[in-house]
Amino acid sequence: MSIRTVARDDLKNAARSYVVLGVIGVFAALVALVFVAERNIYPDPYRTLFDVSFMTFLVFPLFVAPLAYLAVAGDRESGVIKYVLGLPNSRAGYVLGKFASRVSVTLAAVVVALAVGFVVAFATFENAPSIGRFATFAAVSALYGVSLTGLFVGVSAATSRRSRAMLGVFGAYFLLVPFWFGFLPIVNLGTVLDAVATTFGTTITDSTRSFVNSLSPATAYLFATEPVYSGVFDQYPQLAGTFGEDSAQLQDQRWFNALVMLAWGGLGLLAGYVSFRRSELG
Repeated sequence: MSIRTVARDDLKNAARSYVVLGVIGVFAALVALVFVAERNIYPDPYRTLFDVSFMTFLVFPLFVAPLAYLAVAGDRESGVIKYVLGLPNSRAGYVLGKFASRVSVTLAAVVVALAVGFVVAFATFENAPSIGRFATFAAVSALYGVSLTGLFVGVSAATSRRSRAMLGVFGAYFLLVPFWFGFLPIVNLGTVLDAVATTFGTTITDSTRSFVNSLSPATAYLFATEPVYSGVFDQYPQLAGTFGEDSAQLQDQRWFNALVMLAWGGLGLLAGYVSFRRSELG
């Protein structure tokens, strides 16, 4: 049984799941609602893409989580995995097949959502949407989805119970998004950095703080959307304030942002596989 066979069989099962259909449908509906809500506020659809990016970085992991956390842990708890691995199939092929099937659904959610957003923008906005900008946004969002799926499937592979997988995935979400970005006013990455600096009697520069912030896949995703707004920063103050200044700092380089997202997905999946390979499935 090959990676392709595992992925195909898993996709067949996923296609019959209301969770999968719900994830794709609800995410597409949310993106469409953002465009509908802002059709009379901004004349340019790319300005609405900026708001969609913030919704995506915060909410999209919650859509990917139910797609990924049962990928391996669900089979282990139900006992199905004994049958699957009893066939001519390696554990590496099994994990990669599960990742391939789940990431296919994630990418489908991104493509469908942005296709719906493009249609709504074309029909309702004063200025026609740019195919190039939407395509760039879709590519960056797809990379973010691949990163999340790899990380969450890795968590699933490292656990043997559904409950543990769910706690692990949502714990990773809490750490990498609300905590890292600073949504929590008291306990967040910034307060931890300040506490560490105070303990050692030093201070943290703004550039160092910005670099550490960029190491989350969610923050890297936001930074990586800059090419979507190339050449139009001066038309909206919020775009200019967020992306308007050229910088040679590492965290402002698009290749580095892409590398951060790929690292979280790839290393998360690898760590999960290493744990899974050593596990006793008895």
